[in-house]
Amino acid sequence: MTEKKRYFITIDTEDIRETSVPDGIEYEVYASRNEINEIRELFDKKDQDTKNAVKYLAKPFNEWGADHERQKYDDHLIMIFRRIYDMGTEETKANISELGIFN
Repeated sequence: MTEKKRYFITIDTEDIRETSVPDGIEYEVYASRNEINEIRELFDKKDQDTKNAVKYLAKPFNEWGADHERQKYDDHLIMIFRRIYDMGTEETKANISELGIFN
């Protein structure tokens, strides 16, 4: 069985720490090393989506491409919240539920 440890994840700064640093909105989870690596991979994918969407700024009439990249960004962000919710404490689950993003 994989050992789970307590982590604090801040989505906007993409920080994953073992100690709480309440300098932003952080979510407490219990996760294995593999689950934390999965969150890091999702952060990387979200960052790549951001870079891809920026490419369309120079092409103002190519909204389809920009919309596609924005949708991929949104999808990855929701996946991040879903995984954090699944691993989260009751307080984390309540805080994420209040956001209403899984409706």
